Order: sequence, then structure tokens, then C-alpha cells
Amino acid sequence: MPTATLRFDLSDPDDAREHRYALAGRDALIALEQIDEHCRGRLKHGSPSVEATHDLEAVRAMVPHELVNLLH
Repeated sequence: MPTATLRFDLSDPDDAREHRYALAGRDALIALEQIDEHCRGRLKHGSPSVEATHDLEAVRAMVPHELVNLLH
């Protein structure tokens, strides 16, 4: 069975920050997925104004879908 081990020097501020990022990564991806799905639903099933449509599409364009796809 393949395994992976991440090591961080928590006394180093940069490493401590990277450690926090690693711990929060999955939750951040889930939040991005939820934002994307909310925008998609509003575009597909709502009747947003032209300006709102542009804004929702812009938000969806900012979501890194290749990362969100790691959840599936």
C-alpha cells in the first residue's frame, strides 16, 4: 500500500503556514466546490440579470476546477 508522509518544522514560520495550508486543503476544496455549484445552479435554474450572469460566470472562472476534481 503506497503511503505519503509530510514533514513540517513547526518552529519555522513558513513551514508552520504550509502545515496549516495542508490541514485546511480538503475543506478549502469543498468550499470551492460548493461556491461553484451554487453559481452553476443560479445560472442554470435562476433568471439572473445580464450583470449578475456576468458576475456568476466570472466567479466560476476563478474556481480551479482541476483542484476541485480531486475530490471525486
